[in-house]
Amino acid sequence: MEPILRVKGLKQHFPIHAGAFNKVVGHVRAVDGIDLEVYPGETVGIVGESGCGKSTTGRTILRLNEPTEGEVIFEGKDLAKLSKESMRKMRRDIQMVFQDPYASLNPRKTIRKILMESLEVHHIGTAKERKETVEKIIQVVGLQKEHLDRHPHDFSGGQRQRIGIARALVVNPKLIIADEPVSALDVSIQSQILNLLKNLRKDFDLTLLFISHDLSVVKHLCDRVAVMYLGRIVEIADKKSLFASPSHPYTQALLSAVPKANPKLKKERILLTGDLPSPANPPSGCTFHPRCRFATEECKKSVPQLRDLGGGHQVSCHYAEEIMNKRNVVEETSEFQGVLH
Repeated sequence: MEPILRVKGLKQHFPIHAGAFNKVVGHVRAVDGIDLEVYPGETVGIVGESGCGKSTTGRTILRLNEPTEGEVIFEGKDLAKLSKESMRKMRRDIQMVFQDPYASLNPRKTIRKILMESLEVHHIGTAKERKETVEKIIQVVGLQKEHLDRHPHDFSGGQRQRIGIARALVVNPKLIIADEPVSALDVSIQSQILNLLKNLRKDFDLTLLFISHDLSVVKHLCDRVAVMYLGRIVEIADKKSLFASPSHPYTQALLSAVPKANPKLKKERILLTGDLPSPANPPSGCTFHPRCRFATEECKKSVPQLRDLGGGHQVSCHYAEEIMNKRNVVEETSEFQGVLH
């Protein structure tokens, strides 16, 4: 099966200006070379801590930010090379659900006008068909027809996010990029929105690229998971493999922070030392080495590439096999380096 979306070497570097003449003195490497494939009908999650570049990745794929370098191939077409008009037409097939549902909805327009606008821009259907489509889609996401004539401020956060999902669905897209769609919602509302997305994926035969910092949410919804750190993907695997056998030290630290439902069950908590380095001045070699308990001199000098450990489980670490095998036995850096050498 061919992927519906293939990202190759994607980079998004934002210039840093300084001085009286506003010269470019550096770049923020928000996304620094990403390779990713998404297949029809699956949900791929992108996770990582704040500032890792996951939201920028979603916006760059959709060309809300123009990519600095790389390819974004959707159904055989490189989105990075399309004209503005061609890209506008392509957005019918690729839609986005934003993190803040209130900021992404025009406060001056009714919900009916907001949803109708998408259909009008893409010249979908007659006036009567558009009206019917809008009335149908608002009910699909769990709201009523009478809600269509209200404004965004009349709704709760969860209801606004349902409207945001309806706006994405109304043009019948093939791929939806969901940028932390539940992070601003209460926990009880989060579960409703997640179950809605799960049902819509089946009913509309959707492909989802789901961006989140919450591993429990990703585990509930996604088929495969990509872990990002400082603008790069450090591990990709199917959900079961990633949660059972994390192979990158950063992934292990993230999973160790997920609380257990049973308080009597004890687990090792891996605490990362230091702060997240600046993407304007990333460390040499493996960007994770300043915070890694297993780092060696090779990690400081050589950039590890994503490689397959088997079964599609890819990891960007020089010592992934050793770390995976010894993670339950060896806990201190010095002991681990002794094993390696």
